[in-house]
Amino acid sequence: MKFFPLYETAPGAGTYQLGSAEIEAVSTSAAVAIAAQSAPEGCRTGVWPYKAVAGLPDSQEPAADEVGKLYDVLSQPTGPTGTFAPSGQVFGSFSTDASGMALSLERFFGFRLGLIPQGEKPAPAATPAPASSSGTTSAAATTSGSASTVSSGGSATPAG
Repeated sequence: MKFFPLYETAPGAGTYQLGSAEIEAVSTSAAVAIAAQSAPEGCRTGVWPYKAVAGLPDSQEPAADEVGKLYDVLSQPTGPTGTFAPSGQVFGSFSTDASGMALSLERFFGFRLGLIPQGEKPAPAATPAPASSSGTTSAAATTSGSASTVSSGGSATPAG
């Protein structure tokens, strides 16, 4: 399935902003784990399930480690420029992955629904990067197929 990350707008704010990096993962919890790698310090992470083609999603049996996981539902009723906020609903991954339910109900409600694991903890404080003699740092996250990996690659050089 495809997802986009949702990051809390500020620590403890309870509203979430849509991220721009597409994630492909085998389950909702796997997508949250990938998104959490880029979470702002002190902020919670969720995901927005995404399907590029219109229509309802195919039923997807949850992965073994996904069964029984519960997610608070975040909604974006004000449209694509608004933030996501808790809706008071809870979806669970039992006979299907919770992300399929979110995609299906988006069609009914007419707005986007995101998912955040119940009891999600804020992202830990960032650890300082080791000093580099060349002044560059590198990191990139990639996802592919049904598995995801984090690998180094690319570089960023300070301007000036």
